[in-house]
Amino acid sequence: MTKSNFIKRLAFLRISVFFAFFGFLVGCSALLPHGEEETAGRWKQFDDVMQAYEKVEPFVSSKEDLAELGFSPDEQPNVKILNHIEVLDKLIPDGMSQGAELPKGIQTCMKAGERCSAYEYSQQRLNIRRYGSFLADFLNFKRKTETTGWMFTALFVLTDDEVVYKIWSGTPEISKYKESINPLGPLQGVGPALSTEAVKP
Repeated sequence: MTKSNFIKRLAFLRISVFFAFFGFLVGCSALLPHGEEETAGRWKQFDDVMQAYEKVEPFVSSKEDLAELGFSPDEQPNVKILNHIEVLDKLIPDGMSQGAELPKGIQTCMKAGERCSAYEYSQQRLNIRRYGSFLADFLNFKRKTETTGWMFTALFVLTDDEVVYKIWSGTPEISKYKESINPLGPLQGVGPALSTEAVKP
């Protein structure tokens, strides 16, 4: 084998390896970053926390029952304690006269004054991952992000040690994606990016 033929074969091999590696980067999404965002809590699934919430009965359940179920600041992190003023600010719409068309538990809280308080429990679990072309993502030409998970918030109103009212809100299933397109790639700092965000049906 002549020296010139050896150099040609070596150059061809390098080009082949380069394009093989390039194709691997284009199609490999496993190298893209991913992560989790969650509020510490007892439950792993939305249905589990809802089952615990449904066991709380106004004018039956006590503060000790909340602790046993996992909604007490003594047992769980991220449980906020509200005083009676904060409770009424949350539950009574502006402009509504006191005691008018309000649930029994809220009226009980209003009459109790400083003896009324509340526990506000919040938990969320989110999985965030980027998907699509590794090379386009790495060079900042196009980035696709998918977010899935759930979130839950509950308010338990207490008079002394008795639960008198409860209410919840949340999202049982979160599924949304975001796509950012940067025509200039790594030089996008000199111009605006095109970003879209949508919720998957």
